Amino acid sequence: MSACAYFLVRYAKKNRITLNGTNEAEILTSLRLTGRDIFFVVRCGPDVIAFTVGAQGTCLLGRWSYDDWLKSKHEE
Repeated sequence: MSACAYFLVRYAKKNRITLNGTNEAEILTSLRLTGRDIFFVVRCGPDVIAFTVGAQGTCLLGRWSYDDWLKSKHEE
């Protein structure tokens, strides 16, 4: 799953991604960490995934439903 996320983000930066004719895949946020590492949060349809991409590879950090993601943002 983390490899798929990596290629999704690489492709999304160059092209507008659409799933089933809608814009359901989007990068919600990204943050450059140390060196070449980058932290991404990506919405893929009904799910949100968080992962890092860097020189050491890709690391999946978590997966949530988009509704849970929105609820947690409103609780802050």
